[in-house]
Amino acid sequence: MRAIMIFLTTFLLMYVDFAFAGFSPIIVSDVEVYFVPRVLLMFILLLSIYTGSRMSILLAVVFGAMLDFYIGSVYGIHAFGMVAFVLFMHTAFRVFHKDFVAMAFVVLLLTMLYDIYIYLLHIILDLVDKPVFDYMALRAAPSLLLNALLFTVVYVIALKTSRVRKEVLPKH
Repeated sequence: MRAIMIFLTTFLLMYVDFAFAGFSPIIVSDVEVYFVPRVLLMFILLLSIYTGSRMSILLAVVFGAMLDFYIGSVYGIHAFGMVAFVLFMHTAFRVFHKDFVAMAFVVLLLTMLYDIYIYLLHIILDLVDKPVFDYMALRAAPSLLLNALLFTVVYVIALKTSRVRKEVLPKH
């Protein structure tokens, strides 16, 4: 039951990421400012702590591949990146999982680094020509702010879905 709930929730959060893309960019003083939510990535990173690495790696591969196919620019960037960041989160963060502030900091930092990873690969492949300063000021910083605002919601969703089995099964 828990696996089904986690999969459906992950699918819903992927849809939220796509739906937000319709609102971005926002024009501020004749400048395009991009707000890119990464609720899917934050959710999978949090699941790597609460459900274990196997489930989160599987979700990272499946939903990373779905992102790659949906976006269609270069296949494998999102799938590989998500798996790499999930593995880092799972191995490096086992000790501090009870500290909310440290966990929020690490998840938001990894989310920003993931966004930078995508940007750098697109620069290397010559798919994007946006200068680094413009990227940091007009996409990375606003996206980090948006993801910080959405983190608490994603955190609560991750806690609830990772504990579905305990709440649904009868106690003996």
